[in-house]
Amino acid sequence: MNERDQELLDKQLWGVSPSPPRNGGRTGVAFIAVFLVGIAIGDILFAHQSTRTETASHSMTAALLLLNGMPPIAR
Repeated sequence: MNERDQELLDKQLWGVSPSPPRNGGRTGVAFIAVFLVGIAIGDILFAHQSTRTETASHSMTAALLLLNGMPPIAR
């Protein structure tokens, strides 16, 4: 197989062989951010009136703990 054959084969198989995503990290972070914002908005919109601020604050605290890492357990 010479160089020209290799180039033709590469052109034919460009869609078959998967290449790694070029912006996989940014896509993942964007997906997580949109997911957390959606949870917070849904929690605020559909929470009961009496527990709205309490529930929203708990959800935001949980989201921040997930983003920053869980604190060490106090003994």
